[in-house]
Parts: sequence; structure tokens; C-alpha cells
Amino acid sequence: MTTNRRILPLPLDEMDPGQRKLAKLGADTVIQVLARNPELMEASSGLGAYLLSQGRLQPRIRELMILRVALRAEAPYEWANHVPAALGAGATADEINALSAPEARWAPEDEAPLRAADELCAGAFVTDETWAALAANHDDAEILEILFLVGYYRMMAGVLNSAGIEPKPGQPELGRPVEAAAQVETVGTERPSSGRTGPDGKWEVTFAHPAGSKLILLDLKASGDSLTGSMWDTQLGVGVAIATGTINGDRIDFTAEMTDPMRFDLVVTALIEGDTFTGSITISGGGTFPFSGVRAD
Repeated sequence: MTTNRRILPLPLDEMDPGQRKLAKLGADTVIQVLARNPELMEASSGLGAYLLSQGRLQPRIRELMILRVALRAEAPYEWANHVPAALGAGATADEINALSAPEARWAPEDEAPLRAADELCAGAFVTDETWAALAANHDDAEILEILFLVGYYRMMAGVLNSAGIEPKPGQPELGRPVEAAAQVETVGTERPSSGRTGPDGKWEVTFAHPAGSKLILLDLKASGDSLTGSMWDTQLGVGVAIATGTINGDRIDFTAEMTDPMRFDLVVTALIEGDTFTGSITISGGGTFPFSGVRAD
């Protein structure tokens, strides 16, 4: 790749609100560069959003395939941004490191998609042997998604490398061993117990992700065994209403659908113990992550 920035990122204050929200989802530099051609960014973002959040492939193998493409295309920015995504989607550091090892052995359901990525990067063709191995575990719709996934990220590698978009300091470096994600602990503000029980009220909780944690504000309302309310993403500046919610003793479960700036289905399961909130959030296509915090009112 070139070491020169051939296309300068558009400053955030010159981007429209929708573009800024996309940048805050991650990979902000590439969004700022693509914003130089907003029509092209909108068109390409649709396919990227589908592959990342609405596709059929399991998040873990999807991210491992993207990382294999980054290695084959020598794309450091793509690698830097998808190592945390792979860890968040359930891949281990050992698995990520094995992507660089020719002697690594994979389970058949992993080996076939990774070999397909290798073949498409090398010769733009999946061999009969690899196709048969893919068909053993994937239907036609999933195989098509595998082909599009590799093609999309091979294309993006060419864009990133040619435009001179470099990783930020401290991000995972292409070719360097990856370490296991650190366990993130959320420590609530020390305060006297409110003496309250149940989910009613406002909560400040932290969504912990290998790429960086963020503060989420919850406003919950119990009615019998039903739960309503909303959640507010302080980083993106967007909120969504709870679609369905239930209460079973100290446990709550709810779903929500985020549509701005991209569509993600969210599923939250948590335990409420006095003024503490602990549980997990599952993001469609993204994986499951710790989600904990304290009562805010």
C-alpha cells in the first residue's frame, strides 16, 4: 500500500449528521474518506451493512474470512478494524493468529470458507474441491454470501491500500501476534443503596466490546410481567424503544431494533439486584457482549 494519504478524510464537522453517525460506528477514517463521494458511500454502505448485520453467515467465521482477505491483500487497516470484531464475535486470539500459519489445521466447516477466500484472492475462482466442501455445510444462499463477502472486502482492501488509509496508533498490526481480549469490568459509582428493587427507573450501563466500551442509558418501566422503555446510545446519539420485554423475578429480557444509522436487532438479558444491572447484549451479526451498570435515579 502507499504510505501517503492520497485522499484526505473529510473533517467530521463537514459531514452531514448521518455520515457522522456512520463514522462513530467504527472505521471512522474510511467513512471520512468515502464521504468525499457521498453517493458512492451510500451505495457501498448498503452492501456492507447487509453483510455485517443481516447476512446468514455466523459472525465468527465471517470475521475470520475478512481477516484472511486482509492478510492475502496485505490490508493493514482492514486487519486493524476487524481483529476486535472477530474477538467480539467469538473467535479466539489463537484462531486469529492461525490465519497466518500455513500449517494450521481447521475444522472442515471453517477450512472450506477460508480456502475459498484464499482461492478468490489468488485467482478469482473457487475450485470444484473447495465448492464441494462448502456445499457440505452451506446452502446456495450462504455460498453466494461467502462469494460476495470475499469480493466486497477484497474490493475494500484495494480502496484502503490505494487511498493510503492507515490504522490508528495502538490498533492491531498486520502480521503481529494478537493477544486475547482483556476482560472489561464495569465499576459502578460508589453510592448508598437506594433500597429499591426491580427494573423501574433509569440506569447507566456499559456495553463492553473489544473495540471499545460505550455508555448506554436505559429508561425502564415494569407492568406486571411486562417491560417497556427505551435505550439511548450516548456515543451515536440515537435512541430506540423496547419492542418486547418480560420480567421473571430478578431477570429481565427485552428486544429492540436499531435502524439509525444501520439496522441491528438487539437482545438483552440481565439480572437486576437492587441498584446493579448485569447481563449481556446480543447484536445481530455481531456477537454477544457483557452489559452492566448501576441505577441512575
